[in-house]
Amino acid sequence: MKITFLGTSAGESYPAIWCDCENCTYARKHGGRNIRMNTGSMIDSDILMDMNSCGFYTAARLGVSLTGIKYLLVTHPHSDHLTLEPLAWRRENGNASELTGDARLNAISPRFTPLPMMTVYGNRFTEEKLVGAHPEWFDGTEKMQMRFERISEGVRMVASDDLAFTPVRSRHDEPGFSHSYILERGGKTLLYALDTAGYDPDMLEIILNHRYDGVVMEGTFGLNPGENAGHMTKARNIAFRKMLIERGCIQGSTPYFLTHLCPHWTPPYDIYAPMMADEGFIVAYDGLVAEI
Repeated sequence: MKITFLGTSAGESYPAIWCDCENCTYARKHGGRNIRMNTGSMIDSDILMDMNSCGFYTAARLGVSLTGIKYLLVTHPHSDHLTLEPLAWRRENGNASELTGDARLNAISPRFTPLPMMTVYGNRFTEEKLVGAHPEWFDGTEKMQMRFERISEGVRMVASDDLAFTPVRSRHDEPGFSHSYILERGGKTLLYALDTAGYDPDMLEIILNHRYDGVVMEGTFGLNPGENAGHMTKARNIAFRKMLIERGCIQGSTPYFLTHLCPHWTPPYDIYAPMMADEGFIVAYDGLVAEI
């Protein structure tokens, strides 16, 4: 699997929009990998993990087109993970994708490119935000090339001949609001885990019954020593990785990426990346492309 990180910050972005703290000021001054947009990823060239208002910008900056996306797996409907506006621009007015030359100049449409059908997978909260607000996007009334399928936590879902995934209920907000995903493709297995502070025993057992070629996990609260319900800290990241190693789910050399990083408890990339490398982690940055 090829993972392209289209964003790696927590909700307030990095630097935070309205903050001049030490970390935010450092990020603005030094730029580069210290600047983070809201978290989202692309797997290979046809899977999106969440769709926020920033990911398409990073994709454009990398020269990556999103027109081949066939699967959108939504972890949860918080706005830094799921935003409606980018999906609204999938609409095709009339037969715009068939037009060329002067005929295209005289037409008005958000897109002029034919798209494959994109299946959006999500829980009931995501369904309410999407289908509840815009049923016409998914029932064929408008030319959006989208369909919605409700996930069932703990149940392996086969999306295509070469893609299967298992949604795992996360500890984030109310029960069932957020889900991690165990993705399987081409003999590789990836644990994609955000937003979560951990898992209930029934869900943890599902996670521990797999062997992983890579892990992508949130590290929102970094150096904060508190419990921080709903998110991971550095200590929790270290403990969870240790558990996966002890249970034989990963090896010490298995790529383990940290993302969804908050500027107020995780130092800038320049500082946090070497710090966490010593603990066996790869601190992701916007635009990182990795193979597992």
